[in-house]
Amino acid sequence: MFKDFETTKKQLAELAEVVNKFKSEAVQLKLLELLFDATPHEIEDEEAGDVGTKSKKRTRKKRASAKNVVSPDKDNKIAKKSSSFGAASILKKLYDEDFFTKPKTIADICQHSDKSLARKIKPNEISGKLARMVRSGELAREKNSDNQYEYTKP
Repeated sequence: MFKDFETTKKQLAELAEVVNKFKSEAVQLKLLELLFDATPHEIEDEEAGDVGTKSKKRTRKKRASAKNVVSPDKDNKIAKKSSSFGAASILKKLYDEDFFTKPKTIADICQHSDKSLARKIKPNEISGKLARMVRSGELAREKNSDNQYEYTKP
């Protein structure tokens, strides 16, 4: 392996004293890189016995999402498929079923969803969608005697 092992051992011992004077491990590695003209991966590979091979970085493949489907009428652009589990889709379903013919508070909507649709939703999950529906004109809202908003179809 080495022609003069004792001399090499003595030189490495002297080198170790100099390198160990630096407290930072990063500085020690950089110093060894400069001295041996090698990258840290090559040094680790040589220590492991794989001389001359570099470690390869693995790349991940992106998985196709189950929610994305190709829409034929939009020139093969990816369109999101609506899910029937979200609070916004439940609100849309209630709107389509004329649930808002009479004024309903957010608490009424949550209770109806829990009892009739077997889906518990929280008021904060639907408040944003309700506000968008009011801005778009799908729903109207007014405050009741308890100072809470009631939502109806206009």
